[in-house]
This record gives sequence, C-alpha cells and structure tokens, in this order.
Amino acid sequence: MPRPDAPRVAVFRRKILPWSETFIASQTMALEAYAPVYVGYELDARGAKYVEGRERVLLADHSAFPPLGKLQVKYLARTPARWQRAIAATKPTLVHAFFGSSAIPAHSIARALGVPLVVTYLGMDITVTPRTAAEVARRRRAFAAADLVLCVSDFLGEKLREAGCPPEKVRTLYTGVDTTKFVPAPPEAGAGASGAGAAPAKPQVLFVGRLAAKKGVIHLIRAMPEVRRAVPEAELVIAGDGELRAELEAAAKALDLPVRFLGVQTPAQVNELMRRATVLCGPSVVDARGNAEGLPFTFLEAQACGLPVVVSTSGGTAEGAVDGKTGFLFAPGDEQALARHLITILKDPALRQRMSLAAREHMVQNFDLAKQTRVLESLYDGVRKRQM
Repeated sequence: MPRPDAPRVAVFRRKILPWSETFIASQTMALEAYAPVYVGYELDARGAKYVEGRERVLLADHSAFPPLGKLQVKYLARTPARWQRAIAATKPTLVHAFFGSSAIPAHSIARALGVPLVVTYLGMDITVTPRTAAEVARRRRAFAAADLVLCVSDFLGEKLREAGCPPEKVRTLYTGVDTTKFVPAPPEAGAGASGAGAAPAKPQVLFVGRLAAKKGVIHLIRAMPEVRRAVPEAELVIAGDGELRAELEAAAKALDLPVRFLGVQTPAQVNELMRRATVLCGPSVVDARGNAEGLPFTFLEAQACGLPVVVSTSGGTAEGAVDGKTGFLFAPGDEQALARHLITILKDPALRQRMSLAAREHMVQNFDLAKQTRVLESLYDGVRKRQM
C-alpha cells in the first residue's frame, strides 16, 4: 500500500472497470510510491470490485445529467466544473489514461489540473485501421496530448510510430503479473502444469478471455477434434464471454465437441482454473479491421502459474512466451500446428514439467509485477520532472 503522503495519480478509464480489464487494476493497485485515484464517468459493477477500497471520482456522482457531461468532455474537451473540482480535491500529480481512446478526455482533465498526461496503448486502440480522416486526426490529437505514451509490447510501439506518434514519447512497458498470487499448484493438488508435473484427472486445454473475433477461439474449437483423436480424454474449457459466444457454442455442437463454456470468471476463479489446467491456448488472429493483440495478460498469468502456453504469433503475443521453452508458438489460424502443439504437450509429462519450470522462471525474471511497478513509477517521476 502507498504511504499516506504519497503523490496521487488519477487513473482514467471511462468505466471503472470492465470485467476483462484486470490488468489495469493489477498494475495500478500495485503502486507503492504513488497512490491511485480512479477517475471515470461511471462504475461498471462487473469490475468495480477489482479496485474496491480505493478512492474514486465519478462523473455520475458529480453531475445532475451525466450524459451531458460526457458530451462536454468528448466534443468540447471541457471537464464539467463540479467533476473537475472533485478531481482537483484529490490533488493528483499526473493523469494516467488507459487506451488511446481515453487520451483526449483525459487530456482535458490533465490540462485543467496543470499536470502531465501518461497514456497506455493496449491493442485495438492503435492496431485498428482508421476509417475516416476524422479518426486519423483524432488519433494524432491523442498523440499530441500525451506527455508519455506507454505500450504493452514492442509490436504496439512500432504501430504507434508508424501512425505518427513522436518516437521520443513512446516507451514499451510490459504489464507485470503478480508472481506471489499466480503461482503453481502444490503437488498434492494434481495440477497438470504444476511444479510437480503431475497429470490432472483429465487433460485440460484452457482458454481465458473475451469471446471476440481477434481472440481466434473458433480455430481452437476446430483444432480440438484432432487433439481428441490423439488424446481422447482431453477437454476444452473456455472462461470468458462476448459477442461470439452463441456462435462458438454452435460450432462446438456441430463438431460434437464437448466444451465447457464457463462465462465470466473472477480473478480468483481464473487463478484456480490455471492451476488445474494442463495447457493454456491463445489462438489470436487479426480481425477484419486490423485489430490485433498487444500482449494478453492472461498469457502471462498462466505462465506465472507454471502453465505451458500454446499461443499464436498474432500482434505482440510472441513477446510474452519463449517458443519451445515456455510453450509453443504457431502462425495465426494454423489449426494443424495448433493441434500438433497441444497434442505434444498433453502427451509428454516430462516436457510439461520442463516448460512449467521455464514458464514460471520467465515470468519471475521478466514480468514480475513488483519489478514492472518500480519501472512505471520511475517513468511517472521522469514525466513530472520534465514538466517542472
């Protein structure tokens, strides 16, 4: 926990917080030299509990008609007076907005307070191809507004520079995973990828995430019949929800494939699923609009649990795994390679054991939350000094 006199950082997200954005909570709740204050338009009940107990300042609590206030921020770049006073009362020393789409409204807050703005880009906010000149102009306004632009993978950093973001503003900061919370299951738990390398009662392929086109879950479903021919007892577990759920359930039914669709899971439930699974699969692709992964947080959490991963090289995903060591990489959409890699891991306990240990070590050494938080706080220090 931050000390009582720690400088404040206003963490801006339009809703506090969508259920799939545990990475925002994880990163900001880990701050020690700074204290987060969550600023947004309204609560999202599904993820509000992620930041329970921390200070928040919502437009909905400081406006007689919040929709009008949102329009002021979006189109006039003006922070409603009552909300601005409430934010100012927390005395933030900087504003940190998550997603490029939040940069312009966050800038109106930062400008009103006279503090610097940090913006983190996470994927679709920079990979999706703009459809109009207005969208291109808005993207460039967002670049100009930010004093520091963070991205969760080098892949996204290159996309930012290609889109016109000044290179001197761009810095890659991998999202840290809490390696004290996401840990391998003890040997007696019988987890398939635990440090003990013990096999579960039933080999289990796990997917965690939104059921959206770029997640590529349809390729995993199509690969599973081949997997089950080689490993008949293997089961597929899908944790998450989204617009494609009904379509994916229908695809599984058409293939006569038993799949457990669990829906949205809490972080604690995801942790437990990862500790019980044999392998985590991330079959991401680039969707029709160019939307690509930055670096999915669940891939990191899984490896911290000692769970081998089979993930595609779409977007920045390959930056989080070591091919042949912590799991396997494959070309997006290559269902044969996906099936082959899953079969290899499911059938080879010794390989799972080696990958489990390597995955855990990779996270501890390169993606540990405490280490990454110290880097983030040093970046906060630097951007504040530059403005003085």
